[in-house]
Amino acid sequence: MNSFVKGLLVGAGIGLLVAPMKGEQLRNLLAERFEELRANLPENPQLEQYTQQVTSRVSRTADNLKNLAQQAASTVQSAGSQLGNIAQQASSDVKRTGQSVASTTKQAVSQATSSNTTGTGAGTPPTGGPTSGTGA
Repeated sequence: MNSFVKGLLVGAGIGLLVAPMKGEQLRNLLAERFEELRANLPENPQLEQYTQQVTSRVSRTADNLKNLAQQAASTVQSAGSQLGNIAQQASSDVKRTGQSVASTTKQAVSQATSSNTTGTGAGTPPTGGPTSGTGA
């Protein structure tokens, strides 16, 4: 009889894996079949104890899975928040760097423009260089 119950449980497990039904339909069908089977079995204290043990283990496993899922969700949420903070910091750094480059470029252009207007004049070559009409 013990092997019969084990075979029944294995068969039910395989049936769950390959069943083409929706979850609720499958649960209802399993509940009906379990009640039919239970009605046909004689009362057995060992069977009652075994049923209680299986029920308890399934309940604990469900609770453990629920806790693990909550921990995973919390970890993902925390990682997402950290990534958001890193992205915001990187964006701020890029903005500051861009502003610094723009400021440095403006200063260089301003200095180059002021040295051209106060130096040799616009459009004339600096002194000491070759001039047009003279050969080298």
